[in-house]
Amino acid sequence: MKTISFSNIKNKHYLILFFLRFILITGKLWFFIFLVVLCFVYFLINKFLTLIKNSYCKKALKFILRLLFLILVILSFKIFVFGVFRIPSSSMENTLFPKDIILVNKLKYGPRLPRSPFDILFINIAYYYNENARKRFKEYWWPYKRFSGIDTIKKGDVIVFNSLFRKDFILVKRCVAVAGDTLQIKNGIVYNNSKVFKVEAAKYRYKFKVKHKTVFDNAIDSLNLGHIKFSVIRHNNYLKAILSQDEVEKIKNLESIENFQISLDPYRPKRKFLAKLPNKNWTFDTMGPFVIPKKGLQINLNYENYLLYEKTINKFEKVNIKHDEGKFYVNGEITTTYTFKKNYYFMMGDNRKASSDSRVWGFLPEENIIGKVQCVLFSNYKNKFQWNRLLKSID
Repeated sequence: MKTISFSNIKNKHYLILFFLRFILITGKLWFFIFLVVLCFVYFLINKFLTLIKNSYCKKALKFILRLLFLILVILSFKIFVFGVFRIPSSSMENTLFPKDIILVNKLKYGPRLPRSPFDILFINIAYYYNENARKRFKEYWWPYKRFSGIDTIKKGDVIVFNSLFRKDFILVKRCVAVAGDTLQIKNGIVYNNSKVFKVEAAKYRYKFKVKHKTVFDNAIDSLNLGHIKFSVIRHNNYLKAILSQDEVEKIKNLESIENFQISLDPYRPKRKFLAKLPNKNWTFDTMGPFVIPKKGLQINLNYENYLLYEKTINKFEKVNIKHDEGKFYVNGEITTTYTFKKNYYFMMGDNRKASSDSRVWGFLPEENIIGKVQCVLFSNYKNKFQWNRLLKSID
């Protein structure tokens, strides 16, 4: 008579409880089903292996089938759960530094289904070696689909996404406005729906006059701020530097300096912005107010709105909008309004003076978003391992 192990029953009991707790926490039935399917596949593989009598054949098939299952698990988690990326620039300092390796949570907003074979790990290798397929590398082969997520995109989230100018170029920025918000940047301060949107980690450029250079240098050393790069503006007694809010609080009240103030970006007619509006001398520190496009949002088509949203509508809404002799045409028909089909977001780097972001390239469509930055896996900033950043969570 076959005996039943109590420990096996107990383990299965805990496994069922784990799955039930998971679905209660996440509220995502699709992911629960996904996990069950994976376990069922593994069970079938093991069941099939027990039917093979030849020991050598059994060992070979066991290795191959389990290897394939491992690849399936890795592939599934890469697509649906987590991603690992490397920070390429200083645009998110001091939140993220160049060469930081970050973990991205795809479950947070819901994982996207692959839009071309090049998005699928292992499978993309075969397509890279196919000349005809390589010609379509920059294209999306399949329509955009996303599973429901654990949470919605919120202001302040640090997000990883495909850039607007090249789908294989990945960027990391902070969301400062979600679909439907009214955004304005005034004297370097970001206003969201008329309220100041403060990011503690944000860095701006400041300028000030140094009264006593030696005293100032000694104060900077005593405050452990020797890493800051101070640049001379004129006459060797005016300096400028890009500082975080914490650094500002430490420096601005030093007795050796005076006239401490934020250094605003000047108006440059040839600088590229998300839009150039008549009689609006926008800079990186002054623009808006304007509404972030939202699915279902209807706007009146006047010349200013046309200039502001024309690139977004033509590129991502899959319609053709034109202006001719004071009239507006959508897909060749005269119209006075336009209703958006998608949600968009406004992204900015925390290092405000060293970031090319939505202020330059415009509104980010939801379909480009990969996931939320969960933590820094490890950091090798300035070619030195940063133990204090190991598995550091990102808010």
